[in-house]
Amino acid sequence: MPLRLLVLLGLMQIVGCDHSSGLEFVPRRVFRKSIPSAGKTIPAPRAVTTSPDDTLYLLDNAGRVLVFDHNGDPIRQWDMPESDVGNPEGICVLANGHIAVADTHYHRVVVFDASGHVLKMIGQEGQADGDFYWPVAVVEDDQGNRFVSEYGGSNRVQKFDSDWQHVLTFGGIGDRPGEFQRPSGMAWHDGRLYIVDAFNDRIQVFDGRGRFLEILGTQDETSRLHYPYDIALGPRQDLWVVEYGAGRISRFNLEGDLLGRFGSTGSGPNQFGTPWGLAVDSSRRVVLLVGDGAWGY
Repeated sequence: MPLRLLVLLGLMQIVGCDHSSGLEFVPRRVFRKSIPSAGKTIPAPRAVTTSPDDTLYLLDNAGRVLVFDHNGDPIRQWDMPESDVGNPEGICVLANGHIAVADTHYHRVVVFDASGHVLKMIGQEGQADGDFYWPVAVVEDDQGNRFVSEYGGSNRVQKFDSDWQHVLTFGGIGDRPGEFQRPSGMAWHDGRLYIVDAFNDRIQVFDGRGRFLEILGTQDETSRLHYPYDIALGPRQDLWVVEYGAGRISRFNLEGDLLGRFGSTGSGPNQFGTPWGLAVDSSRRVVLLVGDGAWGY
């Protein structure tokens, strides 16, 4: 049986670009590491994020939350409350130290303390304000408000305050500005919410009130995206995007100018079959989730 999925920890520290090949990154080093087994299997990674001290939090399709230190060594882990019908796809470390998980197939957000104890469950299946339908990502702004993206029937984003009270809803299914076809990963910076709009092959930018501002990733052919699934803000105020359809990582500035790319689709050196999620720590190490069959539950 082939190794099903891998997580690449500390994928690369960028040292510049190879000008002979355009905007291709030259990584300082690349290494792979499997996530801990669950019984006799290696589960699929589903989502990843880092905390301010570079602790790494990862979700897998065994229904676990896995915590690693800066070197990629396991610290602790815990199980989701339920996982029989599916597993979560989004995780965020909040400013208060709590961990918010988009529990996708249970149509809710589960909030844990740092030890893995459940503090709160928000939402239920539905498309009314405050309900969820396939939530996939959570991000927090600098005022303690939380945004949750959802695909499926709604294809929308909801905003909640620091007590998880519903504030507003925006989006809707479509390809016009402000609409989504599978909104996925999100990043917040300086009053702007960056959302990867996966099936529309773009990054959409909104303000904190849910008002559409602009579209990135469509300026020209060189900057175009192909199924972007996750986005992270780097320590140099740059945007890192993983493209599921292109098997690569792309780096943009905040204005949407392409700064460089790394990887391609395949199984050879520096190629990725199904890159799913990513995170960037304070030293610009990129953590990339990859593997065959990342759609599996």
